[in-house]
Amino acid sequence: MGSLFFHFLKKCIFALQFFKMKKIIFFIVTTFFLSSCAKIVMPIGGPKDTNPPVVIKEFPENKSTHFNSKQIKLTFNEFVVLNNPNQNILFSPPLSKDPEFGVINKSVIVKLPDTLQPNTTYNVVFSNCIKDFTEGNPIPYYNYVFSTGAYVDSFTVRGKLINAETLKPEPNCFVFLYQDNIDSLPKTSLPTYITKSLNDGLFRFDNIAEGDYKIFALNDINHNLKFDLPNEDIGYLTETVKAFPMPIIDTTKKTDTVKLVDKGGDSLQVPLVELQIFTEVDTVQKLQKYSNPQSGVYIFPYKTSFHTFEAVVLKGDSSFSYFEIISDTKDTVTWYMKQPVQDSVTVQLTVDDRLIDTVMLLPYKSVKTGRVSKKETPTLSVSSINAENVFLPLTLLFPYPIKPNPEFEVYAVATKKSRNDTIVGKFSVPDQFTVALDLPFVLEEKVPYTILISDSVFEGYNGLFNDSIRIGFTTKSEKDYGNLIMKYVVEDDHAQYVVSLIVKENQIIKHDIISRNTIVIYPHLTPGAYKIKVIKDSNKNGKWDTGHYSKKEQPEKIFYFEKPITIRGYWDVEETFKLK
Repeated sequence: MGSLFFHFLKKCIFALQFFKMKKIIFFIVTTFFLSSCAKIVMPIGGPKDTNPPVVIKEFPENKSTHFNSKQIKLTFNEFVVLNNPNQNILFSPPLSKDPEFGVINKSVIVKLPDTLQPNTTYNVVFSNCIKDFTEGNPIPYYNYVFSTGAYVDSFTVRGKLINAETLKPEPNCFVFLYQDNIDSLPKTSLPTYITKSLNDGLFRFDNIAEGDYKIFALNDINHNLKFDLPNEDIGYLTETVKAFPMPIIDTTKKTDTVKLVDKGGDSLQVPLVELQIFTEVDTVQKLQKYSNPQSGVYIFPYKTSFHTFEAVVLKGDSSFSYFEIISDTKDTVTWYMKQPVQDSVTVQLTVDDRLIDTVMLLPYKSVKTGRVSKKETPTLSVSSINAENVFLPLTLLFPYPIKPNPEFEVYAVATKKSRNDTIVGKFSVPDQFTVALDLPFVLEEKVPYTILISDSVFEGYNGLFNDSIRIGFTTKSEKDYGNLIMKYVVEDDHAQYVVSLIVKENQIIKHDIISRNTIVIYPHLTPGAYKIKVIKDSNKNGKWDTGHYSKKEQPEKIFYFEKPITIRGYWDVEETFKLK
């Protein structure tokens, strides 16, 4: 194509000389050439980039001594951006003045203040801060080290941060080390060293001085590196932790700088510190904002549990009456009105003979319209549970207490190959608070049934009646259930444990309080995966209690049976659990 072009160009120049239009024709020829021979196309796409940026140059060099530079420059193999550098770039020890951060092309620039201490090793920790420009792939952990003295400190503390209640890794939380072992340090002073936990809860302090340290974890809400807010999650150890020499890494092997724990056996030389983080309970009792979620329902939540609760009507309807339910945790009171509130009612609430609040109850207002509503829905909704269960009665559930009914009929129609059999059951609604009603039919196994109930059988205290009810199901058989027999061995005669059998998303099937060797039978379990959660109930109040730093109280220990428990139909599982 090149020879043809030059031949064509030669003719064009001849024409230029002949017509004396050199500039115009040259422009036309050049345009033709570019459009024909140099067509620009978008690059063909390949696999998506999932790799984080890689450092190719550091200035000054990492682990430099006698450091006196005014800035640090890190250059990467691709264009990068910074993610919230003021919070995700940590100087350890902390600086008295904030540095400045910036990006120029493929380099990250850190401008340092004139406040570096002499003969000090500094770690600059980049925690999920540096990302590539195109795909946003972050470097989870990158540590730049320098010393203003003659040597770089070479000791380390490594550990894992977990949530004390869920036992799951706690990511993106500060972890502090203090050289002095003084209890007030986390509340009054900046830490000696600082780092952050990663997504898997692991954390590390590298290149620190030899010694023993007080360790403390903090979800620092106000970003001042101090524990000074009641809702900041904290974690601590009463005893100090020891810094160990950093593992010697074989430099002849290629290493991945973004990994927290070094590959190979070297990392095993440093024991991991386990730190549990928790939220302290605010022990100051207080009535939270009450709610009116539906017509005739009023909910009064308190900040902490109480022992006694009293209510007195100060002003309003003299016929004001309700059903009262106090939660199992004794921190929430729910009222179901026997008659909907028609006008405002002033009520005085008293808990534990000390805290007194006066509230005004208003008629229900629809969330959608904001208007006062006498009826939330036109009918009383009814749901059911245990329909297929052979060992448990079919149970009707109501969203609002229902009024007594001395007798009503329920039809259970069995669909069989030869015919349909109908059982007529006669039941009643007792004269008491009722939001769940059992229908104890005796049904055959593996038979399709239809439960029929007429409309207007149930009347709620909110004035609503049910529509006709139709529930279809097929009963299971005894072979569809399994049993778990668990032998609990208590090694400490003075200990007490709260033991819960859990299925799916922390749904508790049964819980027991155990203080001695015992066998617990969990009968008629549906097939599936189960786990057993144990709380070491140190104060023997039957529930899990969090910790308190000022009182030097750690949260009560939670642990699980060492393996999942699989239940199969028509099968018994026997296990032994040593509680220690």
